[in-house]
Amino acid sequence: MLGRKQSMKGDEVLADYGAGETLTQLGISGDVEWLWVRRLLRLFALLSLVSVSLNTTRTFERYEYLFYATFIVDTIVTILFTIEMIVKMYIRGFLMGAFSYLKDRWCQFDAAMVFFLWISVILQVFEMLQVVPKFSYLSILRAPRPLIMIRFIRVFLKFSMPKSRINQIFKRSSQQIYNVTLFFLFFMSLYGLLGVQFFGEMSNHCVVNGTDPKNVTLDDLAIPDTYCSNIPDAGYHCPDGMVCMELELPKSISGFNGFDDFAHSFFTVYQAASQEGWALLMYKAMDSLPAWRAICYFTTMIFFLAWLVKNVFIAVITETFNEIRVQFQQMWGERGTIQTQSTAQVLKGDDSGWKLITVDENKGRGKAPHCLQVFLQSAVFQVIVMMVNVANAIVGASIKYEHDGRPREEFFKHYYLAEVGFTIFFNLEVLFKIWCLGFHGYYRRSLHKFELLLAIGTTIHIIPDFYMREMSSFQVLRIVRLIKASPVLEDFVYKIFGPGKKLGSLIIFTMCLLVITSSISMQLFCSLGDFNKFEAFPEAFMSMFQILTQEGWGEVMNETMLRTSRTIGPLVAIYFILYHLFVTLIVLSLFVAVILDNLELDEDIKKVKQLKAREQSAGIKEGLPLRLLLFERFPDSPQMSRLNKVPSEFIVPKVRESFMRQFVEDQAEESPTMKKLSENEDNLVTFRKTRPLKLMASPCKVRNTTNILRKTSVTNIVIDSNNQRLLVGDSGQIPVLGKGPKQTQSQKTIRLDRRSMRRSMRGSIKIKQTYDHLRENGDGGTLNPTASRSPHDFDIKLLQQKRQQAEMK
Repeated sequence: MLGRKQSMKGDEVLADYGAGETLTQLGISGDVEWLWVRRLLRLFALLSLVSVSLNTTRTFERYEYLFYATFIVDTIVTILFTIEMIVKMYIRGFLMGAFSYLKDRWCQFDAAMVFFLWISVILQVFEMLQVVPKFSYLSILRAPRPLIMIRFIRVFLKFSMPKSRINQIFKRSSQQIYNVTLFFLFFMSLYGLLGVQFFGEMSNHCVVNGTDPKNVTLDDLAIPDTYCSNIPDAGYHCPDGMVCMELELPKSISGFNGFDDFAHSFFTVYQAASQEGWALLMYKAMDSLPAWRAICYFTTMIFFLAWLVKNVFIAVITETFNEIRVQFQQMWGERGTIQTQSTAQVLKGDDSGWKLITVDENKGRGKAPHCLQVFLQSAVFQVIVMMVNVANAIVGASIKYEHDGRPREEFFKHYYLAEVGFTIFFNLEVLFKIWCLGFHGYYRRSLHKFELLLAIGTTIHIIPDFYMREMSSFQVLRIVRLIKASPVLEDFVYKIFGPGKKLGSLIIFTMCLLVITSSISMQLFCSLGDFNKFEAFPEAFMSMFQILTQEGWGEVMNETMLRTSRTIGPLVAIYFILYHLFVTLIVLSLFVAVILDNLELDEDIKKVKQLKAREQSAGIKEGLPLRLLLFERFPDSPQMSRLNKVPSEFIVPKVRESFMRQFVEDQAEESPTMKKLSENEDNLVTFRKTRPLKLMASPCKVRNTTNILRKTSVTNIVIDSNNQRLLVGDSGQIPVLGKGPKQTQSQKTIRLDRRSMRRSMRGSIKIKQTYDHLRENGDGGTLNPTASRSPHDFDIKLLQQKRQQAEMK
């Protein structure tokens, strides 16, 4: 792990197998639970899920052998998990001790699963003895069994992180979800109360004269059934021969929607807020009461609940997902630095020096001649392949059927020959690439794997026995290769589906959720003999997936409520509403959060490009002073001059000495190009420049100086050094020569010179922004130690500094 190890000493680490990871804290060897035992138990947990998904009366009627097969599997699984529970109780202790069995939450979950497994086995024994009848409500006792799938999924939830950090993540994340849930419940309650006050019980129908309100038949109602109003100037009025009458019908006949009381109103508001049948409710209210009430009520409800609150949920889930990712990055390290180039580069050296060489994944390693390898990388080859792909798509799109009695094979007579030609071309393309790149070089790229799969599938498809069958899917999938025709589309597809680990994990999580909830719903409602939506696992899976897509989910809920008793009906509504709320507002919002997280790195690159563009525009649009505009008309023919041993009047950035050696000549400090000015004068400039002399050897010269000249020289060197550090904006502290109340004249001179330099060189502080970010090796950076902890933001900060420098010029 890349995180801090010190924070993990006192906390229990969340493990893939629950409490099994903490056995070492008791001094027990880690070999108590072997790896193969864990894998065996996970396999039997998966078998238990399959068994409970097949354990319905309708399934046993279709396949009688499954009755005994599920009983055998459940018995073996129950015995194994019971033995595991007893062993853990013996090792850890039942209740006493800090790590006892019942004090661990994972162990409590495992014990609950063992209890429901025994209940299921005993219930199936009673069914074999025909003590329990078919389609019994006792099948509800098997409903918690599908949760055993968590034991199988738990292996993928292993991450080395202290429990305190995990609790911190859940605490910060759950707080925002709790707040937005309260926000949602507030609007639900508000519109529930407004619905009761605005509409109340709407039970007026147009019926034939003389109809008994307590005994109404279909012949007594209008066609179609119409709500009406007794108010003269509002609502719908029945035609001649019919009368508007308040009918006394039970909810199982009139429907569960309405605003009779707060409970029914709350139920109706949620169903309408999901945009499922809300228009019918609005027209029902417009026919029964003044139209302005229904228009104002339902319009604002759709705006606040269907649009506002739902989008708030998406925003909160996205922020929560980012918060969790930030917590994990703080624990495991930051994301890598931003790379604006998609191709990798490596550093290679030779006699001439070191160079960055771009790694070419398509570099030929095969046995093809060099000219063919060059042709493979050329744009001509890519255009030819793309044009053939376009032609294949046009031919496939031109297929049409005419219902004139001709057989189906007649329409594919000419298309079959074209398909054979396209298949031969794409097979030759695959063989040509393998010849040029080698099989390992070809198979390394994911795109080439996809092309090879299409080549094999379409080759099987053109066999006459497999033509116009399921293998036609490979022919249709060729159109996916047209994505490379648009670089923008290809880049966007890579952004969304390129890092497929997070998106794939979310899809697997959604499928596992569907499987678990489908098995639970099947065991809850399979006892309804005349109801086919949950009689077996395939039907239950499709019903729960229909609720996930929000297409007709109210119909599934209402039909289930109609076939249950009056007391269980509200519980059924609560079950479906909670499932619909979870999958639509949380699971679907997770997809948005994952997609936005995949696009986040590219947003950072976009910011970098914007900063670079601003820096370039600032340098281009900078206006020169009037005295320098004259030089713009001069020709670009500068004359170079050579400076020899000039005093340090220019600012030299802090760069490595090895870097300067490439530009500075290696000469002795005291070369014959200088001659001595005076031996007794206390002047810092003791040498005068003379004409450079080229000698065969550098003569040695000895300088004889007095003590006063030495002190003066050292003092002047210190003053020049301090002034130079102020010029370049060095943040290091300037040392003071001596401590205490007594100060020498040279120290006062240093302070006066330093003060004067600060006063006169205030504008030179801007130079600090130019050189302060340069390190010894020439890399950019800041003196702030925390800057090295965030390499992800490093380039952006550097460009911001460059932008400020460009704007200040």
